[in-house]
Amino acid sequence: MTHAQQTHCPDIVRRLVPFLLLCLSLVVPNAFAEPVPGGTLSPEDIPKYITPLVIPPVMPNDGMMDSYDIAVRQFQQQILPAPLPPTTVWSYGAAADPTPAVAPDPGSSFNYPAYTVETTSNIPVNVRWINDLVDGYGNFRPHLLPIDQTLHWANPAKETLCKTGAPGIDCATNEPSFYQGPVPIVTHVHGAHVDPHSDGYPEAWWLPAGVDTSQYETKGTLFDDATGINGGTDGYADYSYRNDQPATTLWYHDHTLGMTRANVYAGPAGFWLIRGGGFDKGVDSSTNKKAVLPGPAPVAADTLLALNTPGNPVRSAIREIPIVIQDRSFNTDGSLFYPDTREFFDGFTGPYTPDYVGAEMSDIAPAWNPEAFFNVMVVNGVSWPQMEVAPANYRLRLLNGCNSRFLNLALFVVNDDGTLGDEIPFYQIGADQGFLPQVVRVKTGEATPLPGPPVFAPDPDQALLMALAERADVIVNFSGLEDGTVVRMINTAADAPFGGFDGDEGEEEIADPGTTGQVMQFVVDSALSLPSDAMVTLPENLELKTEKPLDMRKIKVTRQISLNEGESETVCLTEDGESVPTYDTNCHELVAPKEALLGQVDLSDPNNPSGIPLKWTDVSGASTPVQITMADGVTTKMINVTENPTLGQTENWEIYNFTEDAHPIHLHLVRFEVVKRTAMDGVTPSPNGSKQPWEAGFKDTVIAYPGEITTVRAKFDIAGLFVWHCHILEHEDNEMMRPYVVSPKQP
Repeated sequence: MTHAQQTHCPDIVRRLVPFLLLCLSLVVPNAFAEPVPGGTLSPEDIPKYITPLVIPPVMPNDGMMDSYDIAVRQFQQQILPAPLPPTTVWSYGAAADPTPAVAPDPGSSFNYPAYTVETTSNIPVNVRWINDLVDGYGNFRPHLLPIDQTLHWANPAKETLCKTGAPGIDCATNEPSFYQGPVPIVTHVHGAHVDPHSDGYPEAWWLPAGVDTSQYETKGTLFDDATGINGGTDGYADYSYRNDQPATTLWYHDHTLGMTRANVYAGPAGFWLIRGGGFDKGVDSSTNKKAVLPGPAPVAADTLLALNTPGNPVRSAIREIPIVIQDRSFNTDGSLFYPDTREFFDGFTGPYTPDYVGAEMSDIAPAWNPEAFFNVMVVNGVSWPQMEVAPANYRLRLLNGCNSRFLNLALFVVNDDGTLGDEIPFYQIGADQGFLPQVVRVKTGEATPLPGPPVFAPDPDQALLMALAERADVIVNFSGLEDGTVVRMINTAADAPFGGFDGDEGEEEIADPGTTGQVMQFVVDSALSLPSDAMVTLPENLELKTEKPLDMRKIKVTRQISLNEGESETVCLTEDGESVPTYDTNCHELVAPKEALLGQVDLSDPNNPSGIPLKWTDVSGASTPVQITMADGVTTKMINVTENPTLGQTENWEIYNFTEDAHPIHLHLVRFEVVKRTAMDGVTPSPNGSKQPWEAGFKDTVIAYPGEITTVRAKFDIAGLFVWHCHILEHEDNEMMRPYVVSPKQP
């Protein structure tokens, strides 16, 4: 028996975790791939499937319906199975609650991931977001992770000059050391249809209250909130959300300029669910009556203890569960591991920009990694959890919450010998912005709209493919499975940058089957069955009510935008891998990438289009200075943008990907339709599917494949300043983000 096959059943130290931990004697198949690197704790030393899946409760309000005071704090959480040590994390919780000693804690709502904000369509929601990253004495807490100050980032420290040599914030610096000051935050509700003052603009960050302003700026260049009177010195911002969109699965997370990757990796993220309205309905085609979806979901009265104690009737009745999947790495003391050098990604040892103050300049950031992959799968804040389920239908709201990792998910019955047996399909009913026009049955190699004959996926290895920040609202039918049946969720996307499938079954790299290739598992228990399970509409009979598509006749503008990769302009490698200046005669190949960039497209040669890379602050190309007004109605700012839709305008955006990676592109504010994908000639169909069945509804994040044009259509219906960016967080933090402005109609 190999190390990967050993059964782990340690003595459980409960600490303060109020859960019944289970131990299963399951055989893990032999791994045929090496685990990705990480911290000092080997993923093979972490027992799997002994900790119950945590079901996030509902976030408490501030005593008023649809009004919340939500803070970000530091605490410890038992992510790894005890007796492994707890992990220091950050996350959101109700500001009135105490900070837990070790989460999950029944006495506190502070938890990673954060509790779910439950809302109703067309009922506005107000949130006071509080930066409470201070200790018990009011002193600021430094970041848990390395913050590279040479990127274009928030830079609150007044003494750290911008690269221009002048003092400033929201800029890149030449400071090689890691930032040790108070942490800026700004919260973004991903997918929200929202006014600009409450969108969580990357330069609208703020510090905790009480920080010595003589050393630090307390707010970002474009701090704003819904009140228009907040000066940005009190450690909070008041945001107001219209919530005027159909029922769907949104999520909230930090969005601070140049450090989103680190802030989100530390923990602050949670679900934001919208229910009700005219598009939260369906029909059962077998009865022509109102459809019944699997439920219930957690409600405000459900406590953490009840929801997360196996055997408790509250937990046993739950049939709708939000599930966020993330990859993390750990050290033996339980702490989070995040790389502090570019070497983690590609082994490049420098020179960096700079190695030390006064060193010869380079344009390679010393700590930023182009992408970062980790070796432990964490689901709802627990490594490799397990969930007991009735032989019934369950609704899972899946979110890819990783920093860089694409997911390709499938469900398989685990045979007695530990091998994988029959595949259980996902029935996808919704995506980023609400229900799909048709239920889509998703299995490996299949994506079939129902009713209808089987439809093959573009690649035989494609299953439930999820890019960063994408959501998939799915039904899983465990009916007919015998007691004790184990169903495992696996991931076959690579432990590496994703560029699409290769078109041949089994040839592309996949995740390590012994670690990142496993996500979580379910165990069938008929004792959990309820009479209401028989009332649920079978997914094959579910007819969903969805919005009409946008009117193509109203399209006035088609924009060409580009995804680019910046190569080093100063550092080359010799054939033996030594670093030399680009002018050196031994220069063999450029070090790449130094950053990921958005931009525009040069169509002067229609047979050979090329990208025009633009950084966050670039004013070159077709840049237009646009005046925006802040929430106070008086303060104005001039913003240089290349994308400037007019209020009420419907546009097509053609996304040209000139890089070797697939990128999940997210537009703030709008809900868009995926129109099509083609090769760079604009005609040849994409091998990745012109438009896949699970992209038939409205979305806010789309996969743009390398060497292709991905076209999306959106109506820009709120005026103001927003951003569009890649949702690989390491890319977003190093120039793969651009501002755009929706301008009012001219009289």
